[in-house]
Amino acid sequence: MKPDWLDKKEYPFKSKFIELEAGKMHYIDEGKGNPIVMIHGTPSWSFLYRNLIKILRKKYRCIAMDMIGFGLSDKPDSWDYRPRSHAANFQQLMEHLQLKNVTLLVHDFGAPIGLAYAINHPENVSSIVMLNSWTWSLSKHQSFGKASKYLVGPLGKFLHSKLNVSAHTLIHELFKDEEQMPEPIKEHYIKALGNPEDRVRNLACARELIGVSKWYDELWKERHKIQDIPTLILWGERDKLIKVEALQRWKVFFHECYVIPFEDGGHFLQEESAEDIANYVGNFVKEESKKHEAISN
Repeated sequence: MKPDWLDKKEYPFKSKFIELEAGKMHYIDEGKGNPIVMIHGTPSWSFLYRNLIKILRKKYRCIAMDMIGFGLSDKPDSWDYRPRSHAANFQQLMEHLQLKNVTLLVHDFGAPIGLAYAINHPENVSSIVMLNSWTWSLSKHQSFGKASKYLVGPLGKFLHSKLNVSAHTLIHELFKDEEQMPEPIKEHYIKALGNPEDRVRNLACARELIGVSKWYDELWKERHKIQDIPTLILWGERDKLIKVEALQRWKVFFHECYVIPFEDGGHFLQEESAEDIANYVGNFVKEESKKHEAISN
């Protein structure tokens, strides 16, 4: 049953769930064709991809999950909320759906989650679409370090639980031209984090951005397994959290890489430029499919 605060016209998808050890994980599976699997970051959920899915499901099978603790998925008390655990959950979903010839669309915190799967199963991933993301240790990253200290400190926990400051602050900082976003849309991101007690538990996600350097380093050491996968990078150049230096690193990383910069775009291009993003993604998947068919023949 969908919550009362969810606008079913804005998010007109049939909910599906997979039962995991951590609880029920929500996902949507819309359309037919080559699968495009969309992975959100924090503090978002599959709602972020709603406008892309409305366009792309006409020609492709669009799948978007809500990580445990986010969106319409369960928010268990005792789960660890570590990136490695989120990645394991995602792998279970992929095994459940038995997908092949997948395009992974990753963003933010979702990049290490999705790319961990690609590293383990490169034979199932035909292409990657990346929006502002990273997949390496952030232990020396100044902006993430400051954010983490704020979010996990005693004052941050109090403000987060009592005044809802951190969710509003993140949205204010990360969404470009926030005043142009309707208040009901912003509320979908805030309310999807659950009640104040749930939000405090989800601070583990912010803490783990810094605290799992070893896991990020393990992924980075295995990067050669995915460097030949054709990749489209769509990058908001005015992102206040993930700087353009990360884009330069990705451009060197992938051997077959196409980059489309959004000069006036911020961290959440899916909200700012959904139609453009959907068109770029659709055209990229179409062209990569043609190349794959030509090679097969």
